[in-house]
Amino acid sequence: MGRLVEYILLLLSVVLVVSTLTESTNNYYNEPTGNKGVTDCSATKKIFEFFNASLTSYTLKKGDSIQLHADLQIKRTIQGGILHVTMTQKFKNYVNITFIDEKFNLCDFFVDLMNIHCPIQPGMYHLYYHAQIPNLFWPGMYYAKATAHNEKGEEMMCLMTEINYIA
Repeated sequence: MGRLVEYILLLLSVVLVVSTLTESTNNYYNEPTGNKGVTDCSATKKIFEFFNASLTSYTLKKGDSIQLHADLQIKRTIQGGILHVTMTQKFKNYVNITFIDEKFNLCDFFVDLMNIHCPIQPGMYHLYYHAQIPNLFWPGMYYAKATAHNEKGEEMMCLMTEINYIA
């Protein structure tokens, strides 16, 4: 479970939420952020709201270290949920390649990230994660997106970013 959590956290820190690049002009769903940092793409801020979300760098290379910082306000008690992480690359401006499309237990994620167990009470939480970038990605621009939904299917959060990965 520890390696899985490290992988998830690394993906979130590298991708903190990648766009699926369906060529839609609707930025809310899937357009890149213009390499301007982490974008909160939530339709509503009723449950989670992120403040000051940042990565140490949006241009990365193999072996680099990355740090994720964010302040998270939880507005309602979290009983459980699913975290969905996607990461794609637009290969040669021709085809979108999905490197990651995974769903994870949100409570397990919070236990591993902040040692907080569900139910998670409302309040402000500081997120910090540090990791080394693995050698499994090709050079290029990556679009990441992470969404979380509670047990009722309500969107709790949506974050996205783009990362330039160089060899």
